[in-house]
Order: sequence, then C-alpha cells, then structure tokens
Amino acid sequence: MFSLRKWYLDCIASSGELCIAYRAELRVGGAEISFASLLRFDEQGGVRTRWTLRSCPEPSGNDVLTWEAPALGFAARFASRDPGHSATLLDGADGAVRWTCSHPRADVEMRFADEVLGGVGYAEVLELTVPPWKLPIDELRWGRLLTPSHGLVWIEWRGAHPQRLVLLDGRAVAGEIDEQGVRAVGARALLRDPVVLRSGRIGETVVSAVPGLEQLVPGRILGLAETKWRSRGALRIGLAEEEGWAIHELVRWPR
Repeated sequence: MFSLRKWYLDCIASSGELCIAYRAELRVGGAEISFASLLRFDEQGGVRTRWTLRSCPEPSGNDVLTWEAPALGFAARFASRDPGHSATLLDGADGAVRWTCSHPRADVEMRFADEVLGGVGYAEVLELTVPPWKLPIDELRWGRLLTPSHGLVWIEWRGAHPQRLVLLDGRAVAGEIDEQGVRAVGARALLRDPVVLRSGRIGETVVSAVPGLEQLVPGRILGLAETKWRSRGALRIGLAEEEGWAIHELVRWPR
C-alpha cells in the first residue's frame, strides 16, 4: 500500500529572488505523514528552508489557485496565464503516476509573515500509487522557463520506461531536452548562469529534514541524487527572443 500526493508551487521575482513551496501526503502501509516546506533564495541571503508536520489544506481553485500554510506563516495566490495540462506517465501492475501541471505560467503573489514576493510562477501536483523505488527510471529531468509572454515546461524520464513531455504555453509540443536547454517545435530555450538551490542525496537533503520519513522509505530511495538549479534563460520563438528565469532539476536513481 503506497500513495504520494505532492504539490509543487514556485515564484520568481524579476530580481531572481524565489520561493518554492511543497505540500505532500505520503502513505506507506499503515503509516501516514503530511508535511509542507518552503525553500527561499536570494543573492544576499542564499538558500533558506523551513518545514512543518502540521496539517494544512490542499491548494484549491481553478483559474485562480490559492494555498495557505498557517504553520509556516505562508499564503499564495496563482492567477493562471496558460491552460493546464494533465498526463498519466505510468499505469502498470505496480501502480500509476499522474502529473497535472495546473498552472504552467501564472501571476503569483506569495505572502510571508513579514513580506510579500510577487512575480511569475508555476504550480503542479504529482500523484503516485507506485513506490518511487519501483519506478522504471534511471534519470529524471524536469524544468520550467517562464518569460513575460511565454512559458516552457519539460519533463523527461530516461531508463526502461522513457517518457518526454514538453509544454509550450500550456500545450504539448514535440521537443528534445539536452544539457543546455530544450528544443521544441517553434521554440528554443537556452539556460545559463546556473545557481544550485539544492544538491545531494534525497536521504540527506529531504528525507532527513522530516522526522519519521526515513523509517517509511527503503534505502534505494534514500540514495536518489538530486540537483536543483535556478538559471537565467532565453526563450526564442520564431525571430523573437525573451529573457526569463528557469528552475530545473536532475534526479538520478542509484544503480
């Protein structure tokens, strides 16, 4: 018995200051744990994180998505600019993986106890009934690049069950993902000046931060190696090019 429902929400200001918020519910066997966390970054303060095990409601809403995490002194509002997109990435004997990119590009306001962060952002929810340690994946690449006029989102699985999905302005298009960025039909994204937001094994960077979580997952998942970056990005569509900010990550499963 396994299920994971994880919300991911982010916002980047024009200055590059950002916040990533997570809200997750995990069930393994008869055990259940819920948690929420914030990762904040700016050039002066670097990376700061906070988390809570106190229950908080799920994000809710369609065109306008809202979420509050009182234990973190946090609230967010996402006003959609592009249509959402859902896909079943895996559906097999061990379970399923459902990915819903609810807000590929949105106007965002995040409120903290003492300040407000406004900018362009992104929201998704990932639902798994197959344990991550049973996923037929060697490598996961994910990212989003948002500019004032456009948004590019990508997800790729490499391994026994390869998958690739690229969204341009919320709509699926053919594309390829490489080390420099993404090439899609009618568009090219190039990333530069990466800043590491988090890097290390999941057991060290995520699981160890949430009391009780390490006892619920096996060693293989603790060995996942994750690196998450914030990068500058240029998105070229036709002859026009716009600058924006990207958040992207690479996750490798242990052999």
